[in-house]
Amino acid sequence: MRTTLEIESKIAEKIRELAQAQNVSIDQLLAAYVPGLAADEPKKNGSEAEDHAQAFEEWAASFPTDTPPLSDQAISRASIYADR
Repeated sequence: MRTTLEIESKIAEKIRELAQAQNVSIDQLLAAYVPGLAADEPKKNGSEAEDHAQAFEEWAASFPTDTPPLSDQAISRASIYADR
């Protein structure tokens, strides 16, 4: 599907220059600069940093919590550089 957008000529030229400098199409450039704009799920209010923090916390919570810590020997310098 093709869509025509009316934007100022200065902006259009800048977009063309950016796409050309990065050796990508204008479609690819816009997709990189405007991620999630057409996503099915509406964007929540909040900053990008908060969104990244929440995504990280969800990712971290997906790992098992009953993993025992490594022993002192396992993380010792001699163990890490045993072949040197």
